[in-house]
Amino acid sequence: MARTAKDRDDGRPIATASSSPDQLDRVADIAQRWFGLHGRLRPLPGESDRNFRLISDGGEQYVVKLHSSGTDPAELDLQDAALLHLAGQPDPPPAPRVVRALDGRSSVTVSWSDGPRICRVLTWMDGRPWAEAEPTEELLRNLGRQVAEVDLALRDFTHPAMRRELSWNLTSAPKVAELTPMVAGDLRPLVAEVFERYGDHVAPRLAALPHQVIHNDANELNILVDDGGVAGLIDFGDVVWSPRVCGLAVAGAYAMQGHADPLRAVLPLVRGFDAVTPLQPVELEVLFDLMRTRLAMSICLSAYQHAKDPGNDYLLVSQQGVAQALRRSVETSPDLAHFLLRDAVGFEANPLARLVRQHFESGAARPVSVLDDDAATCAAVVVPRSDLGSRADARLVLTRHAEESDSGIHLGCDLYAGEADTVRCPLPGIVRTAGPESVLLEHRTDDGVPFWTLYEHLDAGAIGPGDKPAPGDPLGTIRGSHLSLRLLTHLVGVDIGLAPRDEADLWTSVSLDPNLLLGRPDGGAARVRKDAPALAARRRSTFSRALSLSYREPLHLVRGEAAYLYDSSGRRWLDLVNNVCHVGHSHPRVVEAAHRQAARLNTNTRYLHESVVEYARRLVELLPDPLRVCFFVNSGSEANDLALRLAMAHTGAQDVLVLDHAYHGHLTSQIGLSPYKFNRRGGRGKPDTTHVCELPDPFRGRLRADRDDDVGRRYATSVGERITGLTARGRRPAAYFAESLQSCGGQIVYPDGYLREAFEHVRSAGGVCVTDEVQVGLGRVGRHFWGFELQDVVPDIVTLGKPLGNGHPLAAVVTTPEVARSFETGMEYFNTFGGNPVSAEIGLAVLDVIRDERLQANARQRGEQLLRGLRRLRDRHPLIGDVRGEGLFIGVELSLDGRRPASAHAAALKEAVKARGALISTDGPDDNVLKIKPPLVLTETDCDLFLDVLGDALIEVEAGI
Repeated sequence: MARTAKDRDDGRPIATASSSPDQLDRVADIAQRWFGLHGRLRPLPGESDRNFRLISDGGEQYVVKLHSSGTDPAELDLQDAALLHLAGQPDPPPAPRVVRALDGRSSVTVSWSDGPRICRVLTWMDGRPWAEAEPTEELLRNLGRQVAEVDLALRDFTHPAMRRELSWNLTSAPKVAELTPMVAGDLRPLVAEVFERYGDHVAPRLAALPHQVIHNDANELNILVDDGGVAGLIDFGDVVWSPRVCGLAVAGAYAMQGHADPLRAVLPLVRGFDAVTPLQPVELEVLFDLMRTRLAMSICLSAYQHAKDPGNDYLLVSQQGVAQALRRSVETSPDLAHFLLRDAVGFEANPLARLVRQHFESGAARPVSVLDDDAATCAAVVVPRSDLGSRADARLVLTRHAEESDSGIHLGCDLYAGEADTVRCPLPGIVRTAGPESVLLEHRTDDGVPFWTLYEHLDAGAIGPGDKPAPGDPLGTIRGSHLSLRLLTHLVGVDIGLAPRDEADLWTSVSLDPNLLLGRPDGGAARVRKDAPALAARRRSTFSRALSLSYREPLHLVRGEAAYLYDSSGRRWLDLVNNVCHVGHSHPRVVEAAHRQAARLNTNTRYLHESVVEYARRLVELLPDPLRVCFFVNSGSEANDLALRLAMAHTGAQDVLVLDHAYHGHLTSQIGLSPYKFNRRGGRGKPDTTHVCELPDPFRGRLRADRDDDVGRRYATSVGERITGLTARGRRPAAYFAESLQSCGGQIVYPDGYLREAFEHVRSAGGVCVTDEVQVGLGRVGRHFWGFELQDVVPDIVTLGKPLGNGHPLAAVVTTPEVARSFETGMEYFNTFGGNPVSAEIGLAVLDVIRDERLQANARQRGEQLLRGLRRLRDRHPLIGDVRGEGLFIGVELSLDGRRPASAHAAALKEAVKARGALISTDGPDDNVLKIKPPLVLTETDCDLFLDVLGDALIEVEAGI
């Protein structure tokens, strides 16, 4: 235990608990009379308060607290108000809840043997204290999130007592520092050093930090843990107005205990906090110092209490973990700590490194050659260290900066030149150190930012500390075979030539690529490779949390071929969901086309170029009349946005009809056309100009294929009804948007006649019909090249996306001449990258592969094979409610009794299939439909493999139901 003795919200062990039978009877009477609670009582420890655990007859558990007579009622009201504020949040973080008295008050005053006491009742929280848990990286991250979530919920909380004087508030450090003389032994100078640093570095920065009420007491006894992670925080007795980061600093100070490297141990905690409440750079400047300050304050306050109670040696014993953490933390440079914290949450480690790089990259620095010109200019090559022996023919050989070895990451570079070659000063500077084998020069940018160059393995000349060599002046001569050169942004890295792999980003910020200085056109820096955990950590800090990863354990993929993906360990995964790589991953003809054209020319469509014109011709060949005018863009979202503009220009109207659960893209205009987005979590509802039509779902919809007649026409009446509503308001539709088969709605194949009837309703009202073929076009449906052909319709506008470029950003809109002419208003349409020669050549290669490898026919054959096999599985597995699809666009809906969605089972089945080496996804309004949209190169063997895998996975999942 790190905290000094004090009473707690749940009375967990502080002092010995004992109560007489009369006291228990009295508490039982209070609980029943004032709070309407009765049950079994058990005394809990407490120093001055009387605490009791009450287990009601119904099994509910509570903590009954009788506060000592000296307790300030305003402070208790502050605690209750904070807890009530938390409980009132839409998604309240786990914390004790205030149990109100029968008259509605949060506390009552009752009589006790030693006079009146204030009585409060809180709900009991299950869990074991953090002190009894193994602090894994995941648990630490979870703790950081919990602290942040509680403090985030308190962000707008105010109370008259929140600015109270509190010794445990980190802003009280100067006052607590007066107790330093009471600290014994070698701890006293360490504590004094921490408080001195607080005064010099922290105090001047406090006013600029975000302030709010914080929990302020996430110590190892106030954090509860269960099998699922951190169960919650208890003891709100120290809530106070303070810099927001102080809550994290308190948690970090106590989580440091027991670790050989305290700060690095709690970096996951910091990352977890930052994921909920992003830390500002000014907060990261003081966070480590605040953690150390909390440890120093704990030591001082414990010494103070021990001085008042010399016989209570427990007060000193309880501080052993704190003292050890403080001793170990002072071994860490505060500047290095600052860099570690910045790196942990995704900022560049050294904030000044960018300014140093800019000094060179902007041309402000004009370095002269480090070696004599004849050595620096002739036959120079940059090679990995492992190839040094094979390049003896070169006059100068440079090794790569940040190159990996078995031992770590090599910082700086080595220059292999002639022995005794002269090493020269590259920039104005001052000698900071000069020894028998190394020289350290300090330089400044034009804005006065310091940086350093370090030269090792040289015989220093007649220079010494304080000398100011001019550019070109000799520093010494190479000693042995090579010169080691480093460009430093901070001296914390002066002794680090070999950095740990997991801190490569930090140390390459402190030790920059020396090629900034050398100016070799072929470069000299290697890219540091990261393993999956490191990639995930960096992604969490530098990507928005809105970008998700697939699967419980994300895949670290490194290459693809045909219908397979390969991870970093070499394991092969059958890809049944990646419809982007339409003709197979890394298809050699597509790759060759990209490489060939990229080596020749890449420009925009304001110039004549054969590739894009030929590509447009080929697309038009594949489409029915009268679709013949092409626009090229970069994504399906862009294509649908442009289609919307075309429709509005042609009709002069603004209203758009869409299908329920549809998704048409991520642009603002397309979110407004996508109920799959605007009606789900985070959505803002539909715009006034969007009108949602009924999804024609023959399995779970209002009309069922196995029960109702004329399903397609009757579902299309929903389109007519929306148009009638528009007409009544004096409006008309600009367009009707529909995927030819709906993907996000659950791989829906429309009933026969649906689109034909829907199109008639729209066109009779003056609107245009847009089919979104992004997911289903280019032969995927097998029987036809385009999905809309399954419904025997021709749209006015077709949008195409992902598959066109087989992973390259290429998309298109194809429309009629009449619609295209309406768009010619005088405003030029231009897309910088749409239709560029490289994209066009890739698109042509994709079309060639589809034709030459008969992939449309393959989609039909493999689709039929999969549908047959899936229907056989449906006969054996009641979890499968429906199997549907066309070609290699297939959905498997999982259902319970009454066709209720089996969403949890679908999620489990996806993971079970992955565990067996195949990749699928789930979708639909209830996320209960297995989505199968593989590359069209899927083979018969691949299909058999998947059916076997799915069968085994179904057995596993159904066994767990």
